[in-house]
Amino acid sequence: MGTLGAALSALLAVDVAAATSRYRRNVILWATIATLLGTAYIFALAAVTLFLAARYSPVAAVSAMAVVLFVTALILIAVVAGLRARDRRLAEERRRLAAMQTNLALVAAAGILRRQPLLAVATAVAVGALLGLGKGRHRDEKR
Repeated sequence: MGTLGAALSALLAVDVAAATSRYRRNVILWATIATLLGTAYIFALAAVTLFLAARYSPVAAVSAMAVVLFVTALILIAVVAGLRARDRRLAEERRRLAAMQTNLALVAAAGILRRQPLLAVATAVAVGALLGLGKGRHRDEKR
């Protein structure tokens, strides 16, 4: 059992290291993309402002750009609000699903307890043993 535990923990450590490496790589790439897109956006705004300043007065060009930026900010606020509402709905759905699964497990356990009390006792002992083994390892690590 000790060898199996060591193999499983080594496999888990490899998966965590790979996931961390992927996450770090993705963060760096997305930060670079965001920086480049932000710079392109700023230059595009400057170009449009200069174009409008040549065609109209500089005050009108800057005012028009301020209005465009304000409308863009309002659109982004609406998108973020929509995403938050969707996340709340998904979280509520996950909570309902988990509660339903728990209720179904309790109903199944009650049915097993009524029909096969010996199997229910064996299952309870097995779960208790597994929980007891988990706590025993933590006590040994603290020493």
